[in-house]
Amino acid sequence: MARFFGPPPAVPPVAGREAFARRVLADRARIMAARADTDAAPAPARPLVMLDLAGQCCGVDLHAVLRVTDPVWSDMPRRPDCPPGVRGVHGYQGDLYTVFDLSVLLGGTALAQPGVMLLLRSVSSIPLGRIALLASGAGGTVDITATPIPLTPSGFPQARLADGRSMTVIDPARLFSSRYVGV
Repeated sequence: MARFFGPPPAVPPVAGREAFARRVLADRARIMAARADTDAAPAPARPLVMLDLAGQCCGVDLHAVLRVTDPVWSDMPRRPDCPPGVRGVHGYQGDLYTVFDLSVLLGGTALAQPGVMLLLRSVSSIPLGRIALLASGAGGTVDITATPIPLTPSGFPQARLADGRSMTVIDPARLFSSRYVGV
């Protein structure tokens, strides 16, 4: 067994490409160690169309909206089996849309002067073929980063916006599956 006495052998200084490679590896190791603490995947953003509904802030999934337009519809005779939220019909590109007052669908009073109408994309889970929703106004789009959890008594989740306001998130399929909506 050999024993060495004295100072350890001198390590030659690292220069050039090897120094660069060691520095890069050390930086990557530091970044990976910091990332281990926050390894959770970022929550996907969900774009919503912001609506004003008689002073209440609501949002409808942007992917469910075909078009946002001025509120134009034709009144139709009221049938006894017609839900109170139905305001009439609207023709768009050869399709007939049933126009609903969103305020009435959410348990409020009918809007006296709707300011905007949303034409929704056709969804197989909604019993009606084409649907339009009336609201007081539209305020652009906003992204929420996660599906909100707390529910209102009506069953729609609430999301907190960056400015501190609370917004009711409306899923059209859920809105119409919880009620009978036939014309």
